[in-house]
Amino acid sequence: MEQIISSSFILTQFHAMKASIPQPRFFQRAFTLIETLVVVSIIVLILVMTAPSLFSTMQATRLTAAGETVLGFLSEAQQVAQSQNTPVEVRFFRYQTALSPFQAFRSMQMFKITNPVDAGGQIQERSEPIGTLVRLPDNVIIPQDDTDLSPLLEGDGFEDVKPTGSGSYSGVEDAYYCAVRFMTDGSCRKVEASGSGAAASSLSYPELRQSCITVCPDINQEVKVDNLPKNFFCIQIDPYTGKIHTYRPGQF
Repeated sequence: MEQIISSSFILTQFHAMKASIPQPRFFQRAFTLIETLVVVSIIVLILVMTAPSLFSTMQATRLTAAGETVLGFLSEAQQVAQSQNTPVEVRFFRYQTALSPFQAFRSMQMFKITNPVDAGGQIQERSEPIGTLVRLPDNVIIPQDDTDLSPLLEGDGFEDVKPTGSGSYSGVEDAYYCAVRFMTDGSCRKVEASGSGAAASSLSYPELRQSCITVCPDINQEVKVDNLPKNFFCIQIDPYTGKIHTYRPGQF
């Protein structure tokens, strides 16, 4: 009996001593400061090398989206004119912003044109807004009053003032607009000042080569042919059929 107790006591002491012996710990090796700096330097170098192409791709994507927006807006105006059997005018609003202190077309809106007869038997042209104002992205514009880039919007245009005399359709003070008008047969005409009044207008068929609009990036200065960015979006409207064509550099 004493032998059994002694053996049990010895076994208990053995396990206690074994538990008290510190076990070896295995640590995972971490990165050194030099290795971390090398990895960070490689990442920065890759970003510097790829940033210009990435920025160009993003800018091209925004420009394409803006050009497609203008194209779709013009197509919609033509369809509305034919479906509702009433002329539809597309006004392009020209103004400057705090970030871009020069004149350029930056927004557009459709208007339904009616010719009601007043109490005196005179026909008076009226315009009624259709839908909402569509603004181009901050970094995309339509160059103003340039006979080479956007001859369809050439001219001083009209002051953007509501008939009530208060406020403007563009929501910008001192804004002006140039316009094109789609007729019920699908044709497109340029709206020009007739010279008989600030709001008086006349319609004309521009030449095909003069019936185009150019959408391009905002380069924080007036865009001309000499400084036109390599990436742009040109829209041409056939004045007689209303058919719309587009052109992009490298497209053909």
